[in-house]
Amino acid sequence: MEHQQPPRARVSSTTGRGARLEASGVLVTALSGGAAGRVPPLRGELTLSFLNRLAARYHLGLRDLLAAITETDGRQNVAGMLYPDSEVHLNSQARERVCALSRVPAPVLASALPAWTRAEPHAHYPGGPAGRLTRGEEAVAPWGPACPVCCAARTGRRVPARRYLTPVERVCARHRYWLLFLPGTSGLPVPLGRCPEVVQAQRRQIRLLRRCPAGAQAFEVARAITGSWWDQPWPNEEHLWPARLEATRPAGADPAGGRSPPAT
Repeated sequence: MEHQQPPRARVSSTTGRGARLEASGVLVTALSGGAAGRVPPLRGELTLSFLNRLAARYHLGLRDLLAAITETDGRQNVAGMLYPDSEVHLNSQARERVCALSRVPAPVLASALPAWTRAEPHAHYPGGPAGRLTRGEEAVAPWGPACPVCCAARTGRRVPARRYLTPVERVCARHRYWLLFLPGTSGLPVPLGRCPEVVQAQRRQIRLLRRCPAGAQAFEVARAITGSWWDQPWPNEEHLWPARLEATRPAGADPAGGRSPPAT
């Protein structure tokens, strides 16, 4: 996702059969014709992540879709800037267009998407569909990337997604992925085939939180402490953590720089 606002687009009515969407010169017959099919949400998914997958189904860019669902009289009504770690809040008119394009009823989207009904005031765009882009994991709650295998199985397509995650959801034990939140990015799913102790630690944490739910507060403290370790030079006698970094670093990553803390 580029750090730019979406371009303008035009949208005709998205209600009834034969509704059509026009964005950046791309003409799509809306889902009543069945060409694109239903786009199901993931439980706990970010609204902007859902829109990104919806745009991919229509072979559109995310900026084009954002412009289309917020357009009124040739003007796009989106406040804020688009970043990899953005979330979007939509008002009711924009949400209606998303429902029509995705073929998913509003109650289903409201149940699945935590930020779906958290519309913010749109003073500059009264009386029409509008959206506001926000940044960072504090927009609603901490989030991370969805497990790519789970996402593909649930949606039938290999399109990345982001979800609001509790501490116990930060590891997919079934498919062995560590779902890392990295500020300024869309997150990083790290394969754990060479680092199985992370999966084992996650299982111990789940058992701990069942006995003592208040322990969830300690997660953020532990995250801050361990995160600071990654920005410090390793002493020669330390072997375990450098080995873990090597085992979890994605292929092609720079081993000398860009060591973002593992914000689990």
